[in-house]
This record gives sequence, C-alpha cells and structure tokens, in this order.
Amino acid sequence: MRDIEPQEIAKRIWVEAKISEVLQRYGFKMMEPTPIEHLETLEAKSGPQIREEIYWFADKAGRNLGLRFDLTVGMARMVANRLDLPEPIKLCAIADSWRYDEPQFARYRHFRQWDAEIFGTTDPLADAEAICVGMDALESVGLKEYEVRISNRKLVEAFLRKIGVENRVQIDRALIAIDKLSKLPSTQATEEFEKSGLSGKQTEATRELCSLKGSPEKVLSGLKELLKEDTSVEAARNELIRLADVLKSFGRKDRCIYDLSIVRGIGYYDGIVFEAYDKGSEDIGSIFGGGRYDKLCAIYGKRDIPATGVAGGIERLMISLEKSSLYPKLSDTPRVFIACATGDVRSKAWEIVTKLRSVGVAADFDLKERGLEKQLEYANSVRIPYVVIVGRRELEKGFVKLRDMQSRKEKEIRIDDIRKEL
Repeated sequence: MRDIEPQEIAKRIWVEAKISEVLQRYGFKMMEPTPIEHLETLEAKSGPQIREEIYWFADKAGRNLGLRFDLTVGMARMVANRLDLPEPIKLCAIADSWRYDEPQFARYRHFRQWDAEIFGTTDPLADAEAICVGMDALESVGLKEYEVRISNRKLVEAFLRKIGVENRVQIDRALIAIDKLSKLPSTQATEEFEKSGLSGKQTEATRELCSLKGSPEKVLSGLKELLKEDTSVEAARNELIRLADVLKSFGRKDRCIYDLSIVRGIGYYDGIVFEAYDKGSEDIGSIFGGGRYDKLCAIYGKRDIPATGVAGGIERLMISLEKSSLYPKLSDTPRVFIACATGDVRSKAWEIVTKLRSVGVAADFDLKERGLEKQLEYANSVRIPYVVIVGRRELEKGFVKLRDMQSRKEKEIRIDDIRKEL
C-alpha cells in the first residue's frame, strides 16, 4: 500500500472522469458496494482458499469479516436481494479494493477499479456490451493500441471433461493452471498442470486447445476440427459465434481475437470471459477483464439472475498512459496567487481571492503574511503560473499588477478584468 501524491491524484481524477462519462453514456447507474463483507459472502463462490488472498479479520463482536477484493461480489449480492429492480439491471462503480497479494509491478494490495455489470440476460449481446464499454473506456483516455482476448470458460471446462478430467476440484485447479500459461515459463506451467492432477496426455491435449488463438473465424474453425462436433461443447461454441456476429455489428471485431488460454483466475466465472492488453505494455498485465457469472447471484439471495460484467484497474491503466505519454497537461496547483505588496492591502487581497474562487478560478494567497519577495518565491516554488500583486497605489486607481511567472513580465490590469486576463 502506498501514499498517493497530488500529481498522481490529478491524473487519477482525470482518468476516472473520462471513464465515468463512458459508463453513463452506456446507461450504467453509479453505485458503490460496502467495502466490508461477511467472510462467508466472499467465500461463497471462491471457496475457503480465498482467505489466503484477501484481508479478513474478526471484529469486536466476533464476526468474521473481509475487505472486498473486487466490486462484482458486492453488486451481485445487492442485486440478488433487490426484487424491485427492473431487468436488465446495469450498474457501475469506481472504487477501492484490497487483495493480500504479493506486491509486484503494476499490482498493489490496495487499488482502484472501475466496474460495469449487466444483470438479467444470458444473451452474448450483453457480453458484447460489456466488452464495448471497456474498449470505449480505453479509447476515452487516448489508448488505441490494445487487443481484447476472448474465450468461453464453459467450453474449456467441457473439453476437460471430454479428456477425462471429471472431478470439480481438479477442473478448478486445471483452470488455474491454464490461467497461468501465458504468465509463466513453459516448465513452470507444466508443473502447475501436474499439481492439478492432469496426466501428461491430458496436459498435452489441454495445451493444444489453449494454443488456438487468432481471428474469431480462425479459432471457431479450429474448434470444429479439434472437437469434431462434440455435442457437449457445441452450445459454448455457438455463444462464441453469436458474440462474434454482435461485435461485428458494433464495428468492434477488428480489435478482438479469440484466445482459448483466457479463463480468468476468479472462480465465479462460468461462460464467456475476456481480457484486454496494451500491445506496447503487456508486462503490465490485463488493463481490463471480465466475463459471465450466471450462478453467482443465486448464492447470495432470493434472486437467481444471470449476469456479465467488465472491470479494469485504474493504476494499471495509468501506467499504460504514462508509458505512452498520453496524459494531457494537468495541473495540481492554483491558476493564480494573490500577493500583497504591503500589509495594509490584505483585506482587499482576500476580497479578490474570494471573488475569483466564487467564479470558478483556482486562487491562493499567503497564509503566513510574509513580505512580497517571499510570496513570489513561494508562488514560483509551487509552480503557480500567475501572480496578482495588490499594491496601495494601483488600488487607488482600481488596478492591480498581473505577473506571468514564466516570462516574468508584468502589466497593470483593472481588478474587474482579472478573470478575463487569466
């Protein structure tokens, strides 16, 4: 965990404002789930092993609680207990999450996420909507060179059963191993498959499936050959066909590829899944990801409702933007500093500060009541671009001096013209 300094906060505010505008444009309604959940809520779908990956504790009443590790679980829990909400339900949030992860590049234990969820339909049209809102979020901040990798967890699970992996625990372990395929060297990935209990032959077959990657047409064709029209995976394949058709209609198919090594690490996913990567900075990891979780809401309440969604890490996206120099010129300092030439004009200076602030101009003044030279030094040290110098002689004529701190040039202007000049 780390302190976030003013310059980074200024960038984060800009990024989040851009993303928030996209979410609202798509019709998502902003909310925020509680940061603390009952531990049993967090364990309900991910299992007791989630304790190793989150912050959890007993409170003074002896209740086992945990900090949220994402925003999806809280949204699903809320929707599952709100029978009054009309379907489809489109909710979004931009908020903090916590994971007891090993800190590493682009991964923190306390982080910000943006999240958009759609409840109430099983149609891959909703998955396409989630993918498109993610793509628009990236493009709203200027990121153009990215790729969305899509798969269907249902299809991969059906394939594992086809090759003899029947045990649920074993399937879950195999999915975790598949999720690490692109993140680990080949030998370590093989070790992960061995830990999951797959035989050498099963591992080889799984690797062959996961090597299918490319345009939707190419992968769907390869699937047809590899699975030879196996009926157990036909429904999942049809979902991918439908998704490709919708993405084409939305004009987004060119930036999407099908990659069957994408399964997502969190256990509640059970259908179409996807991840987006910055092509120039893949070492950062996925800059958004998501997928379908049709069975999660039923665990939490009275409403059994299908769902899909997308989420992205704000910090990861900010690293991508920094590497590509995509930030606009942002300032975390006031626009103008009001300096007093002498002590007897302070009341008038404070009046000018108040007036400028009331019309939306960020203005500051000296709280230490120092001399003019020290005031100018301070304004320069914190990079305030303009200083209004209030002097007795100028005031008598209704004027002040406006100094450009970069050029060091000064000119007299009317007090009423300060805002216009700035």
